[in-house]
Amino acid sequence: MIGVLFIASSCVTSKVTSNKSASFNEKIDKLFIMVKGTDSAKTFFNSFTSELTTSLREKGIESNNHYFEPLSLESESDVDIKIQNYNPNLIMIINQTESRQMVNANGFGWGYGASNTGGTFDVKIFQPNAKNPVWRANLKADGQFGLETSAKKACEKLIEKLIEDKLL
Repeated sequence: MIGVLFIASSCVTSKVTSNKSASFNEKIDKLFIMVKGTDSAKTFFNSFTSELTTSLREKGIESNNHYFEPLSLESESDVDIKIQNYNPNLIMIINQTESRQMVNANGFGWGYGASNTGGTFDVKIFQPNAKNPVWRANLKADGQFGLETSAKKACEKLIEKLIEDKLL
């Protein structure tokens, strides 16, 4: 069992690069997290936001998240009302920009076959009512046995980058 966990965890990679506005020095106190992604990445997002919420709570930061379903009928103004009602000091928006599926030389998928094994995500942090982000990151997550296996590692890397950039 330990060998299987070691093999599965060793096939997970994540990388984060970021850019922070030089004039922005605020710390995250209360964060609203909005996630937009494909249906095939929903399991990843559920695990990722759960890990992120837990990590932030351990650092004394309150957060609330909203998954914007691809076929959602709610409008942007509906989400704006949710954000206003929550009254965060910062808003994080995570958009999936790329989906990857690993295949071997014979054209067959690794791991669970037809599942996504990787994704790239655009992560932006805004001050409420601002049009331009104060922080932006590119998060890449890959897991040989499915994208969802990389959620914990991706969250750890994002938290490390937020600490490095002095947002936490």
